[in-house]
Formats: sequence, structure tokens, C-alpha cells
Amino acid sequence: RDIARSVDSRTMFATAIPRAAVGNTAPLLSLAEGTAARDAALLLANLNAIVFDFVTRQKAQSTHLNWYIVEQLPVVPKDHFSAKRFGSKSAEDIVRSIVLELTYTAHDMAPFARDLGHVDKKGNVEPPFAWDERRRLELRAKLDAVFFHLYGVTKRDDVRYIYSTFPIVEEQETREHGRYLSRDLCLAWISALAAGDPDASISL
Repeated sequence: RDIARSVDSRTMFATAIPRAAVGNTAPLLSLAEGTAARDAALLLANLNAIVFDFVTRQKAQSTHLNWYIVEQLPVVPKDHFSAKRFGSKSAEDIVRSIVLELTYTAHDMAPFARDLGHVDKKGNVEPPFAWDERRRLELRAKLDAVFFHLYGVTKRDDVRYIYSTFPIVEEQETREHGRYLSRDLCLAWISALAAGDPDASISL
């Protein structure tokens, strides 16, 4: 999304959408022809990671996230996702599975889900995932933990500081959950991933 006001919860808003026309304040990022959906999923997750948004916020100097700024932002190289491992799973495995669940919540995203391999034994696309706000918050926290590791930001005080720069999110979550839940979940996941347990059961 082009609009990036200081009163918004985040600076970078990126999403996968079905092929369609959009307005001028929703610029399209088109990947090179032949780019696999599996690679697009990694980029989509990267653009929405809170550590990436923190850097984006430092770069944005107006209410518009201009292309020349987007072009300078530090995206994780594709090969880093397969090289970084947390126990039995790579960052690539974790990120793709989470992106699938967060993105495929409506039938019009079925082609994307199919390209990510979300099909039954007959090759038919599985049904969309149910929209569950709590589940989505937990998945985003795990995703953010993976990206903190990919960017090399794993000191707990550094992670807490980055989360503190998103006061609107903190206020909303404290009101709804009684605590800054996404931050606390992310910190727990950072520890679990560092211990090589990508399938840990975390409940806060």
C-alpha cells in the first residue's frame, strides 16, 4: 500500500491478490515471469515481517511509501531461507506453510494455494483456511520470530525495542488481550527456534 501515515499501525502493507485492476495508491509488485509461487510466498512474508517494517519506517519520510524507497529496503536473499535451519525444518519450510494459511482464506486465492502444493491426493485444491484472529496473530508472531533470526536480531532487548516502536499495535493488543501478545509470543518463538524446536507448543 502506498499510504504510510504515522497514525497507521504499520508502514508496509503487502498482500497477494487475485489478478485484478487496482487504484494508484495500491501499487503492484510484479515478479519476473516464471517466478514460482513458492518464491513469491517468501517475499510476501518478508515484506510483512515486523523487523522489515521497522527498517521501512526509518526510511519513509512522508505519508507515501514511494518506489525509490521500496527499492532500497533490505530483503533477505532467497538462498538464506533454505540455509537457515531450526531443527528439522528450514526457514523456507516454516515461512511457506504460514504464508499459505494466512493468505488462503478465500476461494479466489485457490490458484496460489495450488501452486504452493495445497492439494489432495487427486490434485484438487483443499478448502480455504478458516479466518481466526487469535490463530492469525500467533502465526504472524512465529513468522516474525523466523525473520528476526534471518536478520540476525535475536537479543531480547533489541526485539523488545523494535516492538516498542509500534505503539498502536501495542495499545490494541493490550486492550484486547491484556498484554502485548504478539511481542511476547514472538520472544517465546525466538527461544524455541534457537533451541531447534520449530513445532513447539506455545500458549500465552
